[in-house]
Amino acid sequence: WCLAQARNLPIRRPSSPRRIMSAEAPKIVDPDAKAAPKPDTKELAKPAKASKPRIDCIDGCRFALVFPIVVAHFARFSTNNLTALKLLTQENVLVGGFFVISGYVSAYTTTKLGAIGVEEKKVANPELFFWQRVMAYYPLHFASSALFAPMFIWVERNFNATWKMIAFRAFLNFSMLQAWFPKEAEIWNQPTWFL
Repeated sequence: WCLAQARNLPIRRPSSPRRIMSAEAPKIVDPDAKAAPKPDTKELAKPAKASKPRIDCIDGCRFALVFPIVVAHFARFSTNNLTALKLLTQENVLVGGFFVISGYVSAYTTTKLGAIGVEEKKVANPELFFWQRVMAYYPLHFASSALFAPMFIWVERNFNATWKMIAFRAFLNFSMLQAWFPKEAEIWNQPTWFL
């Protein structure tokens, strides 16, 4: 059959399936039927890699922390009642919740699924782990800071800031070092605080 096919000769096929006799039960072989592919033994040996499920309630916690912060930002303009202002403008207390959530998510992503222990590959190189976390955040920080930089420069010039001070604050913002300088901790922070 193979030689006939290779030479493009007509192939003679029997009109009915033939029987192959062996020690096993007889099998009917149809010459027109294609052979079923054999399962790959490597694929059978590998268990399907389980992925960690997404924890949707984390987003709910983030909302529960963000909503009072947003309300507090606008409460200052909506009432003169000192008691209400004191109650609604304590949003800086909630900021710590974001650090707790970030720490939890970092721990969750580095631990093994269904076991006690860490994924050695993820924590074997702490410097690489650190830079992966930074680079997951930094491109968006850079883009939003660059987009809003003209507005910040304009505002600072209107408040008589020197070009040297503006350059220093721009450096701190783009290098993400402003938290190391308490007086500059919240400079140019508005578009990126939520990242």
